[in-house]
Amino acid sequence: MAVVKLAALVLTAIVWVATLGIGVSYWLFVHGISSDLDSLTATARTPGVTVTEAMLAGLPAPAQRYFRFAGVIGQPIPRIVRITQKGRIRGSAAENWMTFEADETYSTSPPAFLWRAYFPAKLTPIALGRDEYLDGKGSIVMKMLAVAPLADEHGDELGAAGLMRYLNESMWFPAALLGPNVRIAAVDAASFRATLSDRGRTAEAVFFVDGEGRLVNFRALRYDTGTRAMGTWETPVAGYRSINGLNLPTSGSAVWKRDTGDLDYIELEVTGIAYE
Repeated sequence: MAVVKLAALVLTAIVWVATLGIGVSYWLFVHGISSDLDSLTATARTPGVTVTEAMLAGLPAPAQRYFRFAGVIGQPIPRIVRITQKGRIRGSAAENWMTFEADETYSTSPPAFLWRAYFPAKLTPIALGRDEYLDGKGSIVMKMLAVAPLADEHGDELGAAGLMRYLNESMWFPAALLGPNVRIAAVDAASFRATLSDRGRTAEAVFFVDGEGRLVNFRALRYDTGTRAMGTWETPVAGYRSINGLNLPTSGSAVWKRDTGDLDYIELEVTGIAYE
């Protein structure tokens, strides 16, 4: 009987220590993300640029359609942008989709973002993920119960990939594409090229626009962590909605164009956008 009681006490102690360890790990991971977010917002500057009609005059026709349809004339480039999302994601065509909810914060001057994702949802975060481009560096970290690493990506390639992601997601704050760190050039009647510069890096992509000015796709060469090589990356837009007086994409996907076949790896819906 004494042995049984001792075993029960030991088992209880193990469970308690494990639970405490998970709690501490969760707090440390979340605290680290919060610290990065504080750094992002603290270093964000006010661009001090309001979009004017004259700023569009010399742009290629597809770019003019895009900015006019978005409704950016008379709008300032925001300092901070905050977005909430929901969707699903997978690592390969052989893996099951995982649902997620996420929030993302951007600085436009300098370019930076922090994406914080909860799998399967914010109220039940079995796994936590963080993707960021901050101080010119990029990284991706995902942990099960904030303890077991599911992804941990760092390095110069992630910095370039992060800046490209920022350029892509400027579709949710399009006035930023008219800032001094972006060059816009003609491609053809249905697309234009945008080149974003930051801390010696550049990200260049083609924006595809329909006849009314809606963004329908985005194409670029970007570092693919799945193949460990540069690959063609596209983000076709599925839906638009009026938010804060702007016409913005609110649903779509991201696709790697690989020799083995296209990998549609994320599908998301924007549920809220706020500007500061």
